[in-house]
Amino acid sequence: MVNELLNTTIEIGHYAFTFLDFCEVTSVVFLAWFSLWLLRRALRRAERFSKLDEGKRFIVHRIVSSFVWTIATLTVLSALGLNLTAVWAGSAALLVGVGIGLQGFFNDVVSGFVLLFEGGVSVGNILDVEGQLVRVERIDLRSTRVVTASGELMVLPNAKVAGEAVLNLSQGAKSVRIKVDVGVAYGSDVQLVKKLLMQAVSDQPEMLKRPEPCVYFKDFGDSSLDFSVMGWHREPWDRLAIQSRIREAIDAAFREHGVQIPFPQRDLHIISQRQGAEEIPG
Repeated sequence: MVNELLNTTIEIGHYAFTFLDFCEVTSVVFLAWFSLWLLRRALRRAERFSKLDEGKRFIVHRIVSSFVWTIATLTVLSALGLNLTAVWAGSAALLVGVGIGLQGFFNDVVSGFVLLFEGGVSVGNILDVEGQLVRVERIDLRSTRVVTASGELMVLPNAKVAGEAVLNLSQGAKSVRIKVDVGVAYGSDVQLVKKLLMQAVSDQPEMLKRPEPCVYFKDFGDSSLDFSVMGWHREPWDRLAIQSRIREAIDAAFREHGVQIPFPQRDLHIISQRQGAEEIPG
């Protein structure tokens, strides 16, 4: 009775398979799903006892999932009576052509492994990419998802993050330096300017007392005396807002003490020419 049930033929269109084949396929799919469910639970528990961050847990799950489902698919096809020799032969030729056309894709994938396992960039880090502050939200196999200070989502190829010079403000020293440049008119009291600049930075609550802020007289510019004021803080994500408040404080202090910020001046010389030709005596 059981043998008859297992050998019962099921036909769907032009395809026919036995009930035993159906049971084998169902078992393979269930085992694959159950294995990945156990893996997810193990990764969640590993978060408490190891340094396996969200990005690394994601990539481990993605790799194992791809491997498990690939094996499950091949097993299902074999159980249904498909000749896998022809599949492997066709896949080999196809992969050669695809590999040539997808060199950039594979470069991004390899860069994704480098980012996730080397630890140079992690989820939550704040980066300076071509002068723009971004926070890493997710690292996938091919791309890195970041959010700008304006709340915009950007998708960066992993090769750009791993292969180019990217400034990571979340790793390294616990504090980062901030700088504001300003120029004042010639004839201004240099010591007064330095005092006002130092005060403008020191009054910001985010700035650290140690290391102390500093002011540098940089250069004699074309139309101004150029200064730089620098300080240290621990909130790189707020860098633009802090710089803005420092500039506001500098502008208010300069107005109060009569220090002028010059604008570039140019002298325009107009040379007139006599119109017409001079008469030559005969």
